[in-house]
Amino acid sequence: MNALLARHRAVLLAYLGMIVLLLLTSFVSQGFLSGSHLRTMAVLSAFIGIVALGQTFVIIGGGIDLSVPWVLNCAAVLVTLMANGADGPLIYAIPIALAGGALVGALNGFGIALFGVPPIIMTLAVNVILQGGILIYTGGAPTASAPPLIQFLAVGRIGPLPVVVLIWAALAVAATLLLSRTAFGRYLYAQGTSATVAEFSGVPTLRITVLAYTLSGFTAAAAGILLTGYTAQAYLGMGDPYLFTSIAAVAIGGASILGGSGSYIGTIAGALVLTILTGLLPALNLSNGALLVVYGVVILVTVSLASDAVSDFFAVMTRSFGRRDNAQS
Repeated sequence: MNALLARHRAVLLAYLGMIVLLLLTSFVSQGFLSGSHLRTMAVLSAFIGIVALGQTFVIIGGGIDLSVPWVLNCAAVLVTLMANGADGPLIYAIPIALAGGALVGALNGFGIALFGVPPIIMTLAVNVILQGGILIYTGGAPTASAPPLIQFLAVGRIGPLPVVVLIWAALAVAATLLLSRTAFGRYLYAQGTSATVAEFSGVPTLRITVLAYTLSGFTAAAAGILLTGYTAQAYLGMGDPYLFTSIAAVAIGGASILGGSGSYIGTIAGALVLTILTGLLPALNLSNGALLVVYGVVILVTVSLASDAVSDFFAVMTRSFGRRDNAQS
């Protein structure tokens, strides 16, 4: 039992922090725990969680994806422009946007694994290229609105449950199974722990890296399409907030930024924590700048609590108290 708790300590802390924040916010803001507001939070968490799904795979594998904002933005803009407010064109617009996101992710993976470009440089450069490309394509002012079907996927409900949350749940199950029950998941953890050792052990590092970044591009594009339905239209810069939140959700959920550890179950908790914080600070009449400060503090605290250094500290303190008690007796 102790071993199980130790192995999942970071995830448990993330969910404990989420519950504490939820209760704290409910005291500050009346109606925060109402059914309608909880549904709204679940929807907002879903967008973060879907973007962070691919980021989870990349970070576990020892990388990072900074191209997420404009992969998301490009998918949103392309779908709305191709559909032009009608549901019919979505039969090809959505597959094209998703395939485009996956292709960008694959290019990131090839650049990193095949040509040795550092992940930060590769993905940041691709992000800037996509930003410039979409500005040229749209002239800086995309005007099309989201079709009704996409709006239903983002804000519609099946019974009491938002459709986008059901989509997120399905993706969460798939991601958890992929990480825990497949050779790809085992290889990804091995590569994140030590890429050199993994390569000498027979792990197909090129394929694993490309697949991880392809998934990140795919999920960023999917989030962009869904987010367009929530805002009712695409606009330039809509993906920018999701760079920080996608990485923060993974870190808060207990994954090591250096790779080799983490789970999507933890990332879900991270997405929920960030969403609750976004609702808490306005209730306290604090600015967006304060929100960024709190984001940073939360990440530092949660990552520190989950780190091996903290575990070693508590182990040393326990042994010290044990020796002192023995000496006194």
